[in-house]
Amino acid sequence: MSRIINRLPPLPPPRTWYIHFPSKYLPNSPDRNMIRKSTGRKLLANPKICDDFVRSLNMREGEVVIDAYSGVGSLTRSLLSGGKSQRESKQWSPALLEEMDEVPVEGGSKKSKVKKQKYPSWLEDLPASPSSTTSTQQNSSEETETEQPIKPKLVVSSEGSLELLVRSFNYPSKSVNPLSTIGKEISQDPYTRPVPVITTPLHPNLLLSHSTAYVWPTLPKILENPLVQNALPVHNPELPPGDAEAYKRNWEDPEPPITIVCQMPDSSIGEQLASQWVGSAVGDPGQKRTWIWEWGRVRMALLCGKSLYDRILAPPGSVIHCKLSILAQALFDIVPLPPYHHVLNVDKQSKFTHDRPSKPLSSVPPSSTTPTGIPSNPPSSIDSFTRPEHGQKTLTYPLDFYPPVTSAQRLIGKPLERPDLLGLMLIPKLNSPILSSQKDTWDYCMRRLFVRDTLTLKAAIPNLSFGAETLLTHIEESSTEKFRGVPVDGRRVIRDLRVEEWLRIVDVFDKWAFKPDNLILDSGSPDETSREVGQD
Repeated sequence: MSRIINRLPPLPPPRTWYIHFPSKYLPNSPDRNMIRKSTGRKLLANPKICDDFVRSLNMREGEVVIDAYSGVGSLTRSLLSGGKSQRESKQWSPALLEEMDEVPVEGGSKKSKVKKQKYPSWLEDLPASPSSTTSTQQNSSEETETEQPIKPKLVVSSEGSLELLVRSFNYPSKSVNPLSTIGKEISQDPYTRPVPVITTPLHPNLLLSHSTAYVWPTLPKILENPLVQNALPVHNPELPPGDAEAYKRNWEDPEPPITIVCQMPDSSIGEQLASQWVGSAVGDPGQKRTWIWEWGRVRMALLCGKSLYDRILAPPGSVIHCKLSILAQALFDIVPLPPYHHVLNVDKQSKFTHDRPSKPLSSVPPSSTTPTGIPSNPPSSIDSFTRPEHGQKTLTYPLDFYPPVTSAQRLIGKPLERPDLLGLMLIPKLNSPILSSQKDTWDYCMRRLFVRDTLTLKAAIPNLSFGAETLLTHIEESSTEKFRGVPVDGRRVIRDLRVEEWLRIVDVFDKWAFKPDNLILDSGSPDETSREVGQD
């Protein structure tokens, strides 16, 4: 094994990325024959915004971060530095890399040496390193005055494009790069084959994985990898060393120091992934969870396109309020992260850039009755996050994202009306009103009623099933304790309904003797291990 040289160089200026990291590599997948390409990829390119995003994560001691859809590694570099990649890049000097000429070839003879080469490939594009004594003293004084960030214990960079991984992290010795042997076998089922995780001589806290979060088992397999397990705290010391179950937690246990960071594709694939990830957090108290939730209430930090961001945060009564809004807000504590630019009551295409007043469509207000069946949640780590002030916006330009929306010289200096990517932190709630046994009923009712979300409940309820209008009596009844939630007046408009009102509608429909036998609207496999986008 080659020794750790700890020389991860800074990336070139974003204006030259199209030379070193052509955008044609972004949609590539580990298996182009069996896995769909991730269209609509967007990456955060501005190192300052990357650092702002990472610092807003409130890293904990011993944090393990999986950087899904890592792209060219701009966000990965910020994660490794704890949000101080700009400061570290100023201290980087090509002169320190002269030793790389002597890095031994893995598996080769003692005489095998890497030939002298210019490293990294974009060396000429990097700004000159400060060499004067004054600059050095200034940098050292900045280090002492600035609070030292909490750096993650481990960062796993997961990227489906092999070419991007090679170009971003293993330029010095591509010929001996172990990543070059990954992804060649295409006969195996992508859902059962091992997920590769390897070390890199470029940084001691960095692991690389040629994989894609599009495949459902990818993230759990990364967490089960021995290289990753060694960085996780042992939760059950009674189990044998190395047993994956020793690192897993019950839902009721304290939050694990694990964060999934993902630059979501700004396309239907990204929205389907988010919907699937959010919906998978449904579960009952004491129930054994699946997927990454076997490790406990894992945090998810997402960089979303405008449409996905707006749908997750949309409150009742807003034009874009939908099924995803209800599920996300019922199951997770959510706080915006940089880049900031929230718009109240945005349009369904997310084109508006300024707040619009939101007026409920219902002629009657919601019930003031105390809801039943909605458990209270204890304080969580979401309380430690800094929430942006109303109207706070992050000024961004086309080259802050890759690929940029325009490459015209006359436009790259013009600020964007709204950032291409917006940040969100999702922390699973300990208790949720959505029961595991009613998950399909929630999905069915919301899809059926949101078909025409401007109708009143009385006008829309026949969409649930033939004869469903007879349920309105129980939904409106306020004196009964047989059903959860709060009474819902039939004059309430679907778009205005709150979580506790949906709870009453779902609970009444679920206990109806004549509800349809099959509530699954989408075809797909019920097997949790083989779920793919579009099958949930």
